[in-house]
Amino acid sequence: MHGYKDSVDALLLASGFSRRFGSGNKLLVPFRGKPLARHILELVSSLNCFDRIFFVAAEEGVISLAQGLPVTVIRNDRAEQGQGESIRRGVAASGAAYYMFFPCDQPLLDADTIFSLLNVRGTGRIVQPAFKGAPGTPAIFSNTFREELLSLAPGEHPRDIKGRHQTAVITVDLASPMPLLDIDDPEMLEKMSRFR
Repeated sequence: MHGYKDSVDALLLASGFSRRFGSGNKLLVPFRGKPLARHILELVSSLNCFDRIFFVAAEEGVISLAQGLPVTVIRNDRAEQGQGESIRRGVAASGAAYYMFFPCDQPLLDADTIFSLLNVRGTGRIVQPAFKGAPGTPAIFSNTFREELLSLAPGEHPRDIKGRHQTAVITVDLASPMPLLDIDDPEMLEKMSRFR
């Protein structure tokens, strides 16, 4: 446990079933020469702003993507319980003042976006990026919300906590939608592969 004032842990969530993508786990699909989830793993690992990095994953193939990186793997053997289970396991392992949640299907996310969110974190705050009013991820939660994150009901998401604490939410408006784009289906994979 950290216990000091401004520590931030990164929680990379990689336990989903990729149902909209079709066959296979989308996090293993090649994007610009490497598996999709490896992009986020390498980006977050390259930054010096996180105390610890937790990679919450269920499938062995996805878990293996963290090999060689300064990442603590948390095996989620109850992935069928939904995203809340990954959140619970990550938060339970963390003793930081802030949790920054990353999905692993946003390969165009960049360091500038991450720092712009970290720069406005504060006790009792929830920080989210947005483009033209549409919120996205990653998001930062102060550990003020630890108990709520640990007690998410099946089917609940962190956005439900945002809804309950709207005055705590700080939104950082981005100039471009690119960092927030996620890959949910093969069509989006093909489209984003063409971006430069």
